[in-house]
Amino acid sequence: MTAGRQERSASQYLAAITSLLAVILFSGCGIQREFVRRGELLDSIALQVQRLEKEQMAQREALNRLRADALTGLEGVGARLNEVDAQLNDFGERLDRIGRRVGAWRGDLTPEAPARDESISVAVPETVNSGIDADRLYNTAYLDFTRGNYQVAIIGFRRFIKLFPASEMADNAQYWVGECFYSLGQLDSAETEFQRVIREYPQGNKVPAAIYKLGLVYQLQGKEGLAQKRFKEVVDKYPGTPEANLAQDKLKPER
Repeated sequence: MTAGRQERSASQYLAAITSLLAVILFSGCGIQREFVRRGELLDSIALQVQRLEKEQMAQREALNRLRADALTGLEGVGARLNEVDAQLNDFGERLDRIGRRVGAWRGDLTPEAPARDESISVAVPETVNSGIDADRLYNTAYLDFTRGNYQVAIIGFRRFIKLFPASEMADNAQYWVGECFYSLGQLDSAETEFQRVIREYPQGNKVPAAIYKLGLVYQLQGKEGLAQKRFKEVVDKYPGTPEANLAQDKLKPER
């Protein structure tokens, strides 16, 4: 009896131990699965964060490109406006010149006849023996410039200067030679031609524009010090001119 009771007790004890081990084992498996599940969740979140960071970076780069394109476009518009402004000024000067030649000025078709002064010689039409008309030559070169035919325009303006060096438009022609080289991106040649405007036509009305353009040339050449010097020169010597206003915007505050 005693042996049988002991065997039953041992069996019950063994069953209890087995149940306990099973509970512990199953419980451990549950924890392991939860651990794995949470690990996978964290990995998924990390991947999403990385994807979002890449998207944000791509958006920032796209935004920077758009901003750069917009600034480039604005600079192009500004340069074009400056060019149009210069062309309008040139057109106005040509109208002035034509008005003086026909004796009328801006709608005044019946100007007073000036007192005859024998000491003043009669204006001689700007033609040469070859029959080349100065206005036609200048206008043709100018038309080539407006059409972007810069090389052809350079030839035309230089021919005008050679044939009509004393013309009132000679300094304008010289200035447009510089503009042609500037538009072609030939900065060294543009610098030479703009300096020629200043040196050979110091009293000409294109001097402020030539100085301002020299500043732009120096900026593009990376010579910021020289550029600032030219901009300041325009502001100081030619206040109130369109070029002075443009140069003022280019001036950096002194430190």
